[in-house]
Amino acid sequence: MLVVALAVYVSVAEIRKLQHRRQCERFVSDLRTVAGIFESHRAQKGDWPAATNADLRIPPGMEAALAATPWVSGPPFGGTYDWLPPARAAVPPPEPPADVADKVAVPVATGTEPPKDSVPKRAPSGFISITAFAPELPLALTPEDLRSLDAKLDDGNLATGRFRLGFNGWPIYELNSSR
Repeated sequence: MLVVALAVYVSVAEIRKLQHRRQCERFVSDLRTVAGIFESHRAQKGDWPAATNADLRIPPGMEAALAATPWVSGPPFGGTYDWLPPARAAVPPPEPPADVADKVAVPVATGTEPPKDSVPKRAPSGFISITAFAPELPLALTPEDLRSLDAKLDDGNLATGRFRLGFNGWPIYELNSSR
């Protein structure tokens, strides 16, 4: 009897791990899909859509484009998707939480950066943010999950690149039409 109970426990634990990996894989696919829709919107309209907020889950004018995506239902591991256009996204994200920051390489100025005048200007970025303000939609991601997602989506560093940590340590994904 004990052997059967142990086998069931191990099986359930493995099934949960597999389900979580599938959720993360689905998130990567979903995020790339919705990012492409936002970038396509900017290319067609010449500007990013207006911001979302607690009352407005879908940016104005994006209803049809996002209807067949998981934008409204949210990420597979909880939380909600939000959109921050350049005007609101211009504030740099805060430092990553301590449990991630101590394991993340932070870029260091080398003194070899080109003069600011010679750096080509790029279009302002917008951000897809994954937040968990509502208690009924908690965000079930560990720092290990975030690093794994970053490795799949970006540069593997949660302090740099397109996928990184933003407000409250929640992930953000930067969109820019010039990339």
